[in-house]
Amino acid sequence: MTLSDRSFMAKKNLLATTIGAMIFTVSSGATAAEIEEVTVTAQMRAESLKDVPMSVSAFTGDTIKSANLSDFKDLFAITPGISGETTDGFFDSVSVRGVNNNGFGSGSDPALGIFLEGVYQSRSGAAPTMYDLERVEVVKGPQGTLFGRNTASGAISMTTQKPGEAFAGEVSVSAGQYGRLDFEGALDMPVSEDFAVRIAGVHQEEEGHVKNLSGGRKLGASEVDAMRFTAVYDGIENTTVTFLGQYEDRISDGTIYRALGTDSDFDEVYNDQQGVDQSEIGDAILTIEHQMDALTFTSITGYKTHNYTYIEDFDGTADTIDTFVRDQTGDFFSQEFRLTSDNNGPFNWVLGASYYQEDLDAYFAGVDAEDFICAGAMEVDYELDVDSSMTCAELALAYPEEMDDAFWTGGDPWEYAPTAGMVIPGGVSVGDGMSIEESYTRGEYSGWGVFANTTFDLSDVTSLGLGVRYTQDRKIYTVDSPWPDTWTGGWNYQAMFTDGPITGDDTWSNVSGRATLNHDFSDNITAYASVATGYKSGGFDYLTYRVTDPAFAQDEDAWLEEYEWTVDSSNAEPNSFDEEQVLSYELGVKARLLDNRLHLNAAAFQYTYEDLQQAFFIGAAAVTRNVGESEGQGLEVDARWLITDNLDLYMGVAWMNTDFTGAPEELCEDCDGNQMAFAPEFSSATALTYTTDLGFGSLALTGEYNFTGEQFADLANTEEVKLDSRGVVNLRASITAPSENLTAGIYVENLTGEEYYHWGYAAADYNLPATQTDPSRGRVAGVSVDYRF
Repeated sequence: MTLSDRSFMAKKNLLATTIGAMIFTVSSGATAAEIEEVTVTAQMRAESLKDVPMSVSAFTGDTIKSANLSDFKDLFAITPGISGETTDGFFDSVSVRGVNNNGFGSGSDPALGIFLEGVYQSRSGAAPTMYDLERVEVVKGPQGTLFGRNTASGAISMTTQKPGEAFAGEVSVSAGQYGRLDFEGALDMPVSEDFAVRIAGVHQEEEGHVKNLSGGRKLGASEVDAMRFTAVYDGIENTTVTFLGQYEDRISDGTIYRALGTDSDFDEVYNDQQGVDQSEIGDAILTIEHQMDALTFTSITGYKTHNYTYIEDFDGTADTIDTFVRDQTGDFFSQEFRLTSDNNGPFNWVLGASYYQEDLDAYFAGVDAEDFICAGAMEVDYELDVDSSMTCAELALAYPEEMDDAFWTGGDPWEYAPTAGMVIPGGVSVGDGMSIEESYTRGEYSGWGVFANTTFDLSDVTSLGLGVRYTQDRKIYTVDSPWPDTWTGGWNYQAMFTDGPITGDDTWSNVSGRATLNHDFSDNITAYASVATGYKSGGFDYLTYRVTDPAFAQDEDAWLEEYEWTVDSSNAEPNSFDEEQVLSYELGVKARLLDNRLHLNAAAFQYTYEDLQQAFFIGAAAVTRNVGESEGQGLEVDARWLITDNLDLYMGVAWMNTDFTGAPEELCEDCDGNQMAFAPEFSSATALTYTTDLGFGSLALTGEYNFTGEQFADLANTEEVKLDSRGVVNLRASITAPSENLTAGIYVENLTGEEYYHWGYAAADYNLPATQTDPSRGRVAGVSVDYRF
């Protein structure tokens, strides 16, 4: 199908802005409108969504573009059951059905897998922007059998547009308030009868919306430039070769912190350090498909490289207290081979094997005011009634014994760290009297897996599915964290430091399985039951270490004092944590009713998640540990109803209950039975679209309402940083010319100016204040024009 043909089908009824899992088309003549079933590849083969025994939400590329969705986390607002749509490049807030992994170090991995053309993308700062897509599939629940590593909670699979058979193209321009300007274009160029290319690109920019009371421009600005080249060659008999190469450069202000109690409006903050979230990403993917008699052989080779810089003002106050820096580079290679049966008989299967290798270098730094550390230590650890504004120099004079005991001053006057004028990786300039605790890390990760997924037709209406995967992951993780040139060393992010690099080496293996039973009660109603296990590999902590010297176990305090809180490669390694495992049950029904004018999908689920990996603070030190077990139950329903030939309704809702147990005291006291973080009990997405022919063109009007219930931002269920419920209303209108080649539209997002935050952090030791992050953008109105040729 050519690009112009695809555009005609997608625009024919002007439902590109409708959010949902199906595509709506109207046949010629007097036939009544009906919903056309969409094809998905969630089971590594092309299948009708109705026949897939799992919860899948599918979105067309037109839906993604028309709804102004660019980051994968933008999907969460329109996919009930998934939350955590922060504005940075991290995965630490992402939650699927209440399964959340908040680790932000380079030695851990997220539980949600992101895939582009089958190649893994889930590394902080390395996930690509969404543009020029054919579709996106969001699959909930453990997906380890087919998708592989680190998909214990689910997977998001992105499929790009491919070249058409005729010369064609499209250009889209959108402009709106807050300096919003989007440009997206694509061009199909057939080079010969069996070779065609597609070039696509996007530019997006937006000004900030949060006033920085510390001075400077408004925060929340972003800019993206990306280009993709796709070539398809089918000149070899029964073989198609597809090459994708893309490059992206993007920058934003990252997370914006606002300290609780700030005397200002909702969208006004004090950030003395300019935040940065900047990525440079390159991808190359080679896919070869060869059709044999009754089989298809597929090879997917992927290479990814990225540079990522992240800077944040963590304290969110008017004072220079706490800045966090991450500067990262990485290279990733993967290879997957698959054999797929042709779906013609009662027994169908997919067999596969995969391998990956990743090299990741990451620099971390905590830059903190010495005066803040001194005052906090004296007040919290020594229980002195001190004024929090007192400096280290003043405290050393007023409390010489306590200051000597804490910071080894020897009773001398305080000597501030000579940090004035220093510039550390990430380009951060440091002022005088700052503690800089640095950690240089290198990860060498590799792994392989083999898998099989089968479907056997027990009868004409019942089928049994069985799948299994064996996975092995190895991580070699090196940390070099020298003592900082400050008397406050050991009182901030970490308690011990290293004399040269230390290395940990560990391997995790797992067998994940999946069983499904699918039954057609009629041509229009299908039900399924499934049980699945999932796995996420263990990892390493970049700020804490395990002392291997037997003498340490005999007397920890004496050992630390003798070695001056310093470890080396002969007596320590980075702390490691174990893998996570999940067991999930799901019952679902998929119905096609009212002469195929109503599509209804429902899924009830229950899971148990063991050895949950969580990052938290012990004092002022950040650690990652296996902390306990979570259980969750819920119900998800989505429906698409063509009320009339002109009126189309989509609604998706999710109810969820989560329960966390087994927390160590260091994480929280008496928190057994708490809700999981970022797990709202109720969320929904609704869209109503009306279309009509005006004679001079076709009109489409869409109203959207996305609701997210209140949710906790941490496992301790801290009330003061609990996120309130929110309801966001968006309106869109467009007119398409009779020739179908031109569409003009207007939109209003967040019509009512709903105010909400995206995350919250409880107060930490040493008077580090509680914060909430990323005040929402207010109402945004804009216009758009799409031209196709």
